[in-house]
Amino acid sequence: MEKVHLGIIGCGGMGFHHARSLSKMKNVEITGASDVDPEKLKRFTQHYSVKYSFVDYAQLLDIKEIDAVLICLPTFLHYPAVILAARKGKHIFCEKPIAMKIEDAEEMIKVCRENNVKFMIGFVRRFDNFWGKAREVIREGTLGRPVVWHDIRSSTGAPSSWYFDEEKGGGPLIDGAVHNYDFGHYTFGKVKRVYAATMTFKKGISAIDTGSAILEYSSGDQHIISWSWGLPQGALGAQLIDIIGPKGALIFPGCFDEAKIPRSIDQTQYGVFLLNLKGEGKEWIKWRKNDMFFDELKHFIDCIVDDKEPCVSGEDGKRALEIGLAVLKSGRTGLPIEINV
Repeated sequence: MEKVHLGIIGCGGMGFHHARSLSKMKNVEITGASDVDPEKLKRFTQHYSVKYSFVDYAQLLDIKEIDAVLICLPTFLHYPAVILAARKGKHIFCEKPIAMKIEDAEEMIKVCRENNVKFMIGFVRRFDNFWGKAREVIREGTLGRPVVWHDIRSSTGAPSSWYFDEEKGGGPLIDGAVHNYDFGHYTFGKVKRVYAATMTFKKGISAIDTGSAILEYSSGDQHIISWSWGLPQGALGAQLIDIIGPKGALIFPGCFDEAKIPRSIDQTQYGVFLLNLKGEGKEWIKWRKNDMFFDELKHFIDCIVDDKEPCVSGEDGKRALEIGLAVLKSGRTGLPIEINV
């Protein structure tokens, strides 16, 4: 296969973002595009000189020369697009979360398997050297085990109203924190129990926009998350991300005085964590910066060319969704939720 011919379904923010990465790859051609907004579609197709464009993505999927599609639609639209693309024999990269319902995720996985197409979910942290270095520090035992990962952040949230719809986007504890759930599963293994408390700050929305949860893993590790998309326009809360263990703490960028980073570290090439260990003082842990979105899509293309399975699967998408739904259920009922994913 000299070139992989791709179709982009959804030409909004993520569609444009991914297209920028794809346009840098010599063995990729963006052959077709689809969006329900004709003006958005026109801008996209003109910018990337796309051969085929359709408002109805079903017509795009009928183009035989298209080998694979990127599905960059709102979450509640992933299910029908993935099912149809798989039945048309197209390999599929689908943005996260995989879906809004477990039964939809299961059907998507099943149909992709039956039609022998690659199915990859956009958990981009798997390709980010930043998160890769944090995982390395944990798994090498630098902090000791078990560890507790804190992640506290708050903002006004996502730009479109569907993110705040309970059935379409699910709010931050589904749409945003799904990255955390995947990284936690990838790093620690199975979640056995979830406790959560949730609330909604904004008026006129159906999704939970604010909440805190404790995720307990079978490994003994914990993840404590407290996220909000409920702040008013112009307000921005503080951020705290660290990982603590019996031997010390790994402090994330934005949570320490970056003026103290040694000048010997080239910050155009490297990012750093601050490592605090008992009896050993402070140490700067660096990683080489990379374009995680480019590397993510390159992996997808390589899987098509080399006929191998993506390292991030539909099953990974389903596991992360199960955790997110358990968090929301615990917040709604006030009870801990026992799970095994």
